[in-house]
Amino acid sequence: MTKPLKNLEEIAVIGGGLAGLSAARQAARLGRLVTLFEGSGLYGGLVATIGEVDDLPFPGTWSGQDLAMHLYEQARKVGVRVVEWPVERITNGDRIELIDGSGTGYKPEAVIIATGGSLRKLGAPGEEEFAGRGVSHCATCDGGFYAGKHVVVIGGGDGAVHEALTLAKALSASGGKVTMVCRSPLSARREHIDKLDARDNVRFVWDSEVTAITGEGKVQAIATRDVKTGAASIIACDGVFPFIGIEPVNHFAPAALLGASGHVAAGADLLTADKRIFVAGAARSGFGGTGIEAMAEGVSAAEAAHRLLSGKL
Repeated sequence: MTKPLKNLEEIAVIGGGLAGLSAARQAARLGRLVTLFEGSGLYGGLVATIGEVDDLPFPGTWSGQDLAMHLYEQARKVGVRVVEWPVERITNGDRIELIDGSGTGYKPEAVIIATGGSLRKLGAPGEEEFAGRGVSHCATCDGGFYAGKHVVVIGGGDGAVHEALTLAKALSASGGKVTMVCRSPLSARREHIDKLDARDNVRFVWDSEVTAITGEGKVQAIATRDVKTGAASIIACDGVFPFIGIEPVNHFAPAALLGASGHVAAGADLLTADKRIFVAGAARSGFGGTGIEAMAEGVSAAEAAHRLLSGKL
């Protein structure tokens, strides 16, 4: 049974990643009552697993986790209320109604969706079986377990290249090595590709996909297939780090707001088909993909929501 609806916020921000934390902080600084919903407890989202965040517009070296906690603390200081439940659904009739995972209902006047994305699954046999036993999605967290060993990174985008760099650095002193399995040429930023190319403990397997992860009790090998020739190969390894893309986390959003890709449809103004609902970061179709963009979109969405509630949008 749904609990009575509350109206303790003017703006509900869904998601505690960089975009959501930035949006919540900015909206509160503008004088709005703000509630931030984060059900996973992992503030910062996927960036929390990154050892060093690049290209930040302020001095110092920041890990993803440190950056997330800094934004979280700043949001709390300006009065953001935090609910550590996921949002189960939004209905957007005459009034917006939001239901969280505890069954509690809310009636915000505006919503900012900033739920980011989750790593796309390989869908290969062994992926689930060996989760935590050789299959990992966090080089910063788990790289230290592979000293002197051989790990495989799957993918060719920014996330995969960043993980491969982190692993290559962590394993170099112990003689460990990294193999990247890529279906196509690398699509990461040029500066990261150049850094990876300079590492002498990294090699590449091109035009290939992983068809299975195998082992007895732990990862011992992967099976690959050449996408051009169909040739099959086995690569012995001790760990596998899949980074083949991100899927938006928007299951709670009204279907009418979603595009064909599953992202919330919105342009550069961050406004959805419902003028009371905004979207920022990786949940949005057309998002650029960097942490700076996520934070900037969060701030912009907060300012747009403030203008809406002020009758200026």
